Amino acid sequence: MASLLKSKKWLVLIAGAAVLIGGLSGFILFSPWKIIDGATFLGMGKKAAEAKKPEKVVSGHIYKMDPFVVNLRDTERMRYLKLKLEIESSEQKANEEYEKRLPQLRDMILTVLTSKSSNDIRDSQGKTQLRKEMQERLNQLVRSFQIKTIYFSEFIIQ
Repeated sequence: MASLLKSKKWLVLIAGAAVLIGGLSGFILFSPWKIIDGATFLGMGKKAAEAKKPEKVVSGHIYKMDPFVVNLRDTERMRYLKLKLEIESSEQKANEEYEKRLPQLRDMILTVLTSKSSNDIRDSQGKTQLRKEMQERLNQLVRSFQIKTIYFSEFIIQ
């Protein structure tokens, strides 16, 4: 009976130690104070922890344009498009050519927009095609930088 009692004490002692170690491990890993990095604690080392960090995305300069309100090419009913867009260039800082060519850039965008019907640009595929066409046409106008992406920040068809 005495040996059975001793084995239960050891079992309780081992279980208590396991709970204590598990709780301490959880605290270290998920603590808002971050005593040590979880990847280092798990033995992954600094290189593996750094590999998991996302790389910084380097983007170009974004030019904001005034909104466009145009008549669309719909024949059955008069439709309007209100579009606000931003243009991302391939370089980090503003280029003075953008300001010099702004009337030409706006004219090209107006020309492209008025050639579209509401059905052409209503769905996401149509918007993607519109972006691509505008990007190609605008890149033909600029010389000292290239337009990387066009963002629609407002797109309303009425």
